[in-house]
Amino acid sequence: MSSIIFMTPPLSLEARYGSWAKAGNAMPSLGIISLAAVTRKYGFDSLVIEAAARDLDQGQVLQKIREIKPCHVGLSATTFSIGTSAQLAGRIKLIDENITIIVGGPHITSAPQETMERFSDFDVGVVGEGETTIVELLKALENGEKLETVKGVIYREGEGEDRSLKLTSSRELIEDLDQLPFPAHDLLEGFPRAFHPPPFKMARFPAAAIVTSRGCPNRCIFCDRSVFGNRCRAFSSEYIINWIKELVYGYGIKELLIEDDTFVMFKSRLIKICESILREKLDLSWSCLGRVDMVTPEILELMHKAGCWEIGYGIESGAQHILDLEKKKIDLAQVEQAVAWTREAGILTKGFFMVGHPLESEETISKTINFAKKIPLNDISVMMLTPFPGSELYEIAHQYGVFTNSWDKMNLLQPVFIPKGLDEEILNSSTRKMLKEFYLRPRIIWNYFLRMVKNPGNIFRILKGFYAFLITVFPVRR
Repeated sequence: MSSIIFMTPPLSLEARYGSWAKAGNAMPSLGIISLAAVTRKYGFDSLVIEAAARDLDQGQVLQKIREIKPCHVGLSATTFSIGTSAQLAGRIKLIDENITIIVGGPHITSAPQETMERFSDFDVGVVGEGETTIVELLKALENGEKLETVKGVIYREGEGEDRSLKLTSSRELIEDLDQLPFPAHDLLEGFPRAFHPPPFKMARFPAAAIVTSRGCPNRCIFCDRSVFGNRCRAFSSEYIINWIKELVYGYGIKELLIEDDTFVMFKSRLIKICESILREKLDLSWSCLGRVDMVTPEILELMHKAGCWEIGYGIESGAQHILDLEKKKIDLAQVEQAVAWTREAGILTKGFFMVGHPLESEETISKTINFAKKIPLNDISVMMLTPFPGSELYEIAHQYGVFTNSWDKMNLLQPVFIPKGLDEEILNSSTRKMLKEFYLRPRIIWNYFLRMVKNPGNIFRILKGFYAFLITVFPVRR
């Protein structure tokens, strides 16, 4: 059977996070190790190069390609990394033009035609959920069959001036997720200790991330749901517990980052997972994401007993009319209640906020800053609102301000959308102001001091994160 390397593009922490590089996320992509596990199951020689998380440069990646000599390379790319992926694809073609370059991920799914037109070195794009598609695609390539029978791909057909793009019919979503093998963590060089989450997102080390469900029922206008859709599907509690036990006993994992948006939505499954963690006496701490309208005091108490130490809530803005416009379907009173309940349960809270919404003004930014300080959050994340391809906002952003549709700037840190009445400097300075006013308070500083006392092994990482915070909010003027 032919060989395939799954990889993330070589995009440095500095390129991805700017001044936040020392506090950046250096965790492996679940997508590529999930695909590698599936192709390996079907007999393909499958390897992984986690270039982004390992901070490899293009030269190092190309040297690995020369040594391994794969038949195919599968690149997982976001909107921000698609240009870097295309550059790498071109360099790989110079090594061996017969290597098939397959690109997957959220960006190609949301903009397949435009992406393939812009970047000629991509041979095939996987559109949508990839596990079933990649197996059928590799079988077709190996047998010299036409790709028109493979659902969920866009590919090039013909030669020279007659070359054209063909998009096949959509791939059905996988109904039974439990049929998938566990992600191939064993293919990650140095896992788990070579990888680490942002210092503010970790209580213990080593850590691993998992995703326990797919799809999101919500319709926030700034989100792209093109890969997994609006219908929610979940791995069973038995599957998740067995996966967790593999990570704990097989790799010594002590910290889990549960990354799916809908983890707390499946209440009965959540209860079974928490009860299993307690019954199995797993030495584990974990954090997750949640919606403020999906938690209850009883659920939160059980989660805390099972090791949950932090929940991140998407709050976005302190102005209700902005939340309504963006179809968040939550109100600020629900936010206050959920954060209070979470604190009472003994769980820390993190609020995710964005600056630069449609209808944003200096007044609404002030409301957001004051709201974040008013409620008892322990951490915040402040990003620039970004109209990603595939989102509703991508289509209507021009109605509310100036949208610079530059894929290589869409890292959530640079303002590519400027609402009417504001400018880039106001957005940048407001982000710094929010971070300063939130974190440079005695309660938050004391909280971090207690975190370091409780987990001395995390002191160095937190101090690195604090240094990144300082150079971000107090930039040196040149």
